[in-house]
Amino acid sequence: MAGRFRNFWLVGAFLLVILAVGLVLRSALWACVAAALLGVVGVVTLRGNRWRSGALLATALALSLVALDVFAGFLSPKAVNMGVVTRTIPKWWPPPDPILGFRPAPDSEVIATATWGAETVYRQIYHFDAETARVTPPAPAAVETYLFIGDSFIFGQGLPDDETMPSQFAKQNAPQARSINLGVPGYGPNHLVRAFEAGLYDRYKDKNVKAVVTWIIPAHLQRVTGDGSWLGSSPRFVLDEGVLRYTGSFNEHRWRDPLAGLHYLFGEQFAFIEAIGQRQRQEEQIELFLAMMAKLQVYAREKFGAPLVIVYSWPDEQTKHRYGDSKIAQPMLVDTLVRLRKLGAPMVGESATTWGRDSTKLMIPHDGHPSALTTELIAAAVKKLLNGP
Repeated sequence: MAGRFRNFWLVGAFLLVILAVGLVLRSALWACVAAALLGVVGVVTLRGNRWRSGALLATALALSLVALDVFAGFLSPKAVNMGVVTRTIPKWWPPPDPILGFRPAPDSEVIATATWGAETVYRQIYHFDAETARVTPPAPAAVETYLFIGDSFIFGQGLPDDETMPSQFAKQNAPQARSINLGVPGYGPNHLVRAFEAGLYDRYKDKNVKAVVTWIIPAHLQRVTGDGSWLGSSPRFVLDEGVLRYTGSFNEHRWRDPLAGLHYLFGEQFAFIEAIGQRQRQEEQIELFLAMMAKLQVYAREKFGAPLVIVYSWPDEQTKHRYGDSKIAQPMLVDTLVRLRKLGAPMVGESATTWGRDSTKLMIPHDGHPSALTTELIAAAVKKLLNGP
């Protein structure tokens, strides 16, 4: 009896250590490593063959999880900005938003710093106007307006206010045009569709909008299904007989569907669990993405009588380069772009626009976001597409 009581205490202590390792290191993988090590300790210290066999089984299970995760992680593409640490003041930015999950606050500013080891990658101050748009060069009231919607590529992450693509476009068209920069880091097409649905862009109906411009990257495919730790409160859509339908946030869905919630929770911790059913999920993401882009085109026409212009940093039939850390096979990405072109929206390719330029000058070093040179070239290409040389 005394030996059994001692075993319970030891196992309880082992579990507490494993839990502490997981919480302190914020890693289920390291918790499994600790479990494997403590399992070996248990084989030696626990009394009774059943307890020792249980410890040996726990060790084998933990080591299997570690091996599977390491192997899956080895096969997964590495992020372009791996090793870059980004900090903002205020710390929790963008702040929560009841409609889109998160959105910049009006009349605010943010200090953003990115480091790579001891090296400072950038330190910028982002400024926002009363309508939560990032500040762009001022323009006369009666001029044409261009709305720029999207994620960090439109927003200009790592760049000063006047070097973002919308600002470059405004300067190249001055004084005949006003640019509204509504980009937000971390957004996907689902945020943009929801913003249209909720009337967040309606305030620009009387502003003589001539075009709505967005910038797509392969990472958007994962965002439309909420595959990102920052996306839980973001809007979720499903295709219901080919029609997009808003269902609430991803967090709400995961509470309603515990299996989906558990798959997401463990998938965030273990790469091999995330890989289960990945091909089917990628096909779902592609269909959602294309439906959302078609919906954005419809909304741009209905709300403003304007075209949706699509800038793409995406592999196409000519380049076939990998962009970012997409887990989707290149042929699937190329095919997605081919299908996207069938919408008939005006499109500008980053690769074609920057062809022949020094590749080291096209991205912010270590970070992967477009440099000021790239945003200037893209702005010129959009200007030419819309207004001619």
